[in-house]
Amino acid sequence: MSRVVNARGTRARVGRPFSALVFALTSALALAACGGLPTSGGVVAGSHINDEVELDIGFAPQGPVPGSAPVDIMQDFILAATNPQNDFAIARQFLASSFVSDWNPDEVVLIRTGSPSTTFVSETAIDYSFPTTASVGPDGRYLEVAEAETARRSFTFVQEAGEWRIDSAPPGIVLSADSFDRVFTQRALYFFDPSYQFLVPDIRWFPNRPGVNVRVAALLLQGPASWLSQGVLISEFPEGTTLGDDLVSIDSGIAAVDLSEQARETSAEQRDRMRQQLSASLGNVASVVLSINGAPLAVPDTSAGAAVVNPTVEPLLLVGSDNQFGFVSNNEIAPVTGVSSLVIDADARAVTLARGKSAAAVLGAGGVFVARSGANQPLLVDRRAGLVVPSIDASGFVWSAPESRASEVVAFDLDGGVHPVSTGLPADARLVSLDVSRDGTRVIMYLSTPSGPQLVVAGVVRQDLIPMALGELVFLPIGQGTPVDAAWVDDHTIVTLSVIDDLTSVTAYGLGGPHSDLGSLEGGRSITGGNGGLDGVRVLATDGDVFRSRGSGWQETGISAEFIGTQQ
Repeated sequence: MSRVVNARGTRARVGRPFSALVFALTSALALAACGGLPTSGGVVAGSHINDEVELDIGFAPQGPVPGSAPVDIMQDFILAATNPQNDFAIARQFLASSFVSDWNPDEVVLIRTGSPSTTFVSETAIDYSFPTTASVGPDGRYLEVAEAETARRSFTFVQEAGEWRIDSAPPGIVLSADSFDRVFTQRALYFFDPSYQFLVPDIRWFPNRPGVNVRVAALLLQGPASWLSQGVLISEFPEGTTLGDDLVSIDSGIAAVDLSEQARETSAEQRDRMRQQLSASLGNVASVVLSINGAPLAVPDTSAGAAVVNPTVEPLLLVGSDNQFGFVSNNEIAPVTGVSSLVIDADARAVTLARGKSAAAVLGAGGVFVARSGANQPLLVDRRAGLVVPSIDASGFVWSAPESRASEVVAFDLDGGVHPVSTGLPADARLVSLDVSRDGTRVIMYLSTPSGPQLVVAGVVRQDLIPMALGELVFLPIGQGTPVDAAWVDDHTIVTLSVIDDLTSVTAYGLGGPHSDLGSLEGGRSITGGNGGLDGVRVLATDGDVFRSRGSGWQETGISAEFIGTQQ
């Protein structure tokens, strides 16, 4: 092995990161300058469950103060709705007796991102308005918009026993961005990839109150979100399956889940996969036992073939430098057996290493190559001009596309077979980066378009594991910086590089979670993920230095390289 690592001292590149919870509005409430979106998909809730939760909201909202005016009742009600315990029992004290059972707090959560305003419509009617970029729907999903909208909620009041009470209000609750993390908890619903090798998360959010595991299980039975359906992800629960009368209970780490009759006609393999989905989705359980309307359902123990959750990679950094390619270890580059020599032969500019390390997708002189262990030479599969860095998925397909024609994505098998992928992307979009998730079920595309930069994520639709098309395109809200690169961090997080005011800004986007600004550094040109979430992210600068996130900025690792590789 040859020495190529610079063991120089580190210096911090200081940035000022900030975190922001931003979501798209998904309610049917009246939103100024914004159309309403569907609110269907309510979940089954129940009280026959012992899943205790702890709520740490830093304050204790109180019930109505005698003699309060309508505006005080409204403001105190909004504050009380930050406590979801006992089905928002404190908030319901502010409601008129005729309305108390009609109000549905689970319909939508709007995240207030600025100061509210109050408009007195009449003596008994008040409008409450505020800026928001966020909402969570009844199915626990949240989406984002890049710029704030104004949400308006209308309240009317009546007097009961001489005290003002709310007799009409929109469904749902309003939370400040600071309150959201304390009041709500993030959970993942898990579904299989088409090969059944991986369990893939569909992120949802739930209020911290008893019954959350019932809601998690009920939503799991309804299947994945629309953009992850159409064969992108697979649920092993038969269509129409719901929770049975005994719902869900967890005792001493054992989750007991009661299902409806539809689950009876299932194979042993299917039942084991149902168990795996429930075990991953409920979290922190030692085992799952199933029943059908109270009667035990036999489930085989096939834990030896359990699917992988959040696949990890080699912890060492993968680099190319000085006509070498491999993992940095002890200030040297250790080659990847059977692959590194082929990567070098292709005159590599960028590399994505396949899971298992037996193959790689290489951007080299003349196009995109397959470097496959056991081959005598790299195989040129795509000779189109101006190609972006290729990706390689868990099924062994190399994804490639020209920068100038983002819609012309082709998946090549390891023997060079050509499989065009229908994308639905605009013809005038320029592709900056293309990255398939480690589980092979989703792809991110960082685009430059005439209307500005776009960050797109989509599910991969396959036939016999061959990529055929992209599913529903989901456009994540991003700023106007010039796009540079993007990468997967883990199974539900993406990072991007973009140039803003002569600095390279790093931003993390959760798929179904908050995004955060990770600060800036000078001259960042590529980014890659590793293990350990954001701690595993590495950025390569134009001068060859590799940086890692540290505190409020980016710090040199002491490693230099011509390019950093991506591991799948």
